[in-house]
Amino acid sequence: MLEKVKNAVEQIKKRKPLILCLTNYVSVDFVANSLLALGASPIMSCDSGEIVELVKISSAININIGTLNQDFIKMADVAAEASKDYNKPLVLDPVGAGASLVRTKNAVKFAKYSDIIRGNASEIIALFHGIKDNSNQDDQQNKKILGVDSVHQVSDATDIAKHLVTSLKCCVAISGKEDFIIDETRSELIVSGEDIMQLITGMGCAVTAVIAAFKTVIEDRFEATKIAMLYFGLCANLAYVKSQKPGIFKTHFIDEIYGGDFEDMRRFYVERS
Repeated sequence: MLEKVKNAVEQIKKRKPLILCLTNYVSVDFVANSLLALGASPIMSCDSGEIVELVKISSAININIGTLNQDFIKMADVAAEASKDYNKPLVLDPVGAGASLVRTKNAVKFAKYSDIIRGNASEIIALFHGIKDNSNQDDQQNKKILGVDSVHQVSDATDIAKHLVTSLKCCVAISGKEDFIIDETRSELIVSGEDIMQLITGMGCAVTAVIAAFKTVIEDRFEATKIAMLYFGLCANLAYVKSQKPGIFKTHFIDEIYGGDFEDMRRFYVERS
């Protein structure tokens, strides 16, 4: 597996795929730097007038609904339609789905265009309920959502992820203490990463963008998602050895994305497999 990871990273650095990121302004810097460190080329936009042109020249599209407004929704609508027209893979991060009806509604809409959806357990559960036309859930359901943070465990959402895959014909990834990835024929649990990642804004945003980059060099979306999330988690393992405080950890993490030691990764991989 680590040979596949290494080969994919080498291909990304060689090809420098352009990733169009329609992402939230809270984590845009971290997302861009993670992609640059990986070897991809991020491009961001705030103007729906240029989106079709950018989709045409991009290798993959990343939509992240973390800071929704009407201009963003319009821009993402254009990008989703264009990704379909030009057969470009779309990776969705349904940030905060379930926290408000507008988030759930738009997460559902963009999910229908997506090749890969990556979210935490609460977001995946909310997305499922939205697709089942239960967005107008009572207050008791909404209390189970804590802003953009998950109040569910990965295991709470695995069965729901299966239903999403069947409904949407896509690959679904649930992030948490372990990561669960599933498509129409396969599923896998990956144990990597560090708890400290929960203290750093944008980690989820960054991994979704990284998945988009890996999808440009690995045609199989399940394999692309699995390998991307494994690499992301192993980079976190290496960074944590160097710092157990979130600020410095974040810096070390980007360094590991740039040039992680695969022999050290192999040690973590073997220990946690």
